[in-house]
Amino acid sequence: MAIARYYEVNGGLVPISAATALPLLYISTPSTADTNILRIKVSVEAVSSPAPPSNGSVYFSLNKVTGTKAGGAAATPTPTTPITLASNVTYSAGSTAITGLTQSTELWGAAVPFTSGAAWEDAYENTGLEIYLPISSQFAMYVISPSGFSSTCAARAILNTAE
Repeated sequence: MAIARYYEVNGGLVPISAATALPLLYISTPSTADTNILRIKVSVEAVSSPAPPSNGSVYFSLNKVTGTKAGGAAATPTPTTPITLASNVTYSAGSTAITGLTQSTELWGAAVPFTSGAAWEDAYENTGLEIYLPISSQFAMYVISPSGFSSTCAARAILNTAE
């Protein structure tokens, strides 16, 4: 018998067109379930001209959030084990703009080079460093582009979780 249900959720490509914090993926835990993030993978994709600033980076962060979420597209977690029960946690992808949230405490962050194909991955499974998301809480993965930003690109966040 498995001790947890494992899922992967892909926030999809989110267009980045301004030097501001943009939500890539919204996470809401219900009053009946919590979750642990076992792996975070973020990437910069489809950078187009004009070219990004040289030596520039984008910053990805996982934050607690407050407010009432509006918008977002459905992001359905895919089971990664033979257990096919649906996830109890709600996710929304930023491929349709997510609004109404205010960033709070940062739980994770990483700078990634501002170039097409740049990626970062942190895996925490079985390390005791899993990122715990408690019941009745809201979180969001953000991407923050550098000042002087004048390029169009897209970013992606993929999470592996256990409930």
